[in-house]
Amino acid sequence: MPQNQSALKPTLRRPYDQSEGYYVTHPNGQVSHYYLDSFVDPWLPWEEKLVIMLNHGCARTAAMWYSWVPRLARRFVVIRRDARGGYRWDLDTMLYEIVDMLDQLNIKKVIFLGEATSGEVGHAFAAKYPERTIALVTCSTPTLLPPAAVDMFAVGESSWPEAVMKHGVRGWNERLAKTPGTLPKDSAYLEWLLDEAAKTEKEGLAGYVIFLTYLTSRPFLKDIKKPYLILAPTNSVAVPLSESRWISEQVPGSKMVEIEAPGHEIFSEATGKCIDAVLEFLDEIHV
Repeated sequence: MPQNQSALKPTLRRPYDQSEGYYVTHPNGQVSHYYLDSFVDPWLPWEEKLVIMLNHGCARTAAMWYSWVPRLARRFVVIRRDARGGYRWDLDTMLYEIVDMLDQLNIKKVIFLGEATSGEVGHAFAAKYPERTIALVTCSTPTLLPPAAVDMFAVGESSWPEAVMKHGVRGWNERLAKTPGTLPKDSAYLEWLLDEAAKTEKEGLAGYVIFLTYLTSRPFLKDIKKPYLILAPTNSVAVPLSESRWISEQVPGSKMVEIEAPGHEIFSEATGKCIDAVLEFLDEIHV
């Protein structure tokens, strides 16, 4: 190839793990980051496309949903939203920023999928904003963190936030990974997860875990009237099956699917099973 034509060679982009994504700035000054992927037929009007919003759990990032995108994005507009990184950690602010993002993107309703503690936010979202909710899916989600779990997350320090501040986000995750039933054991994936999680500032995560220590979504369960799927891990040290079953009992008409996996991280260790369950559920409710 002539030298002057080399610049014409296409550059291969890897949008699921390399693109910068997009940002919205909220009226309160907070900036939210998200990825948007869609292979829905492009001629369909935007308002006719169904949107599924994937929300990650504690010490995770939106990039960790990469393996969900290929199957979901042919049918839905997939938004992978990063949790806030600032210090105003309260439920009303978090819900406000989610709704404001939807408003700015001209999205009337979403299928809200929350992993782990983001599922608790999903409980509140579905209860308080039913007009913005098509359906709710939670994955490895508790309704509160019992003292034993909070102590476990302290990884030997006097408190959970102190552990994060002392060891940093990566160091805290490394110590947590030594507890069976928490992080995945595949060494290559775990190394990538640790690198990805370390992009979060320790001060932001420490503020978040203080919020999680006091958060409970139990008061919202009685007000969830939208279709609700619970993806329940069978071997999570943080969310035992009894917790998922109890949640299902509190929300009449909800559906619970047990997901067999080595530990808590069923969204990554049992991705195919989770997506199968989600798509079957959405077919059942004619979405």
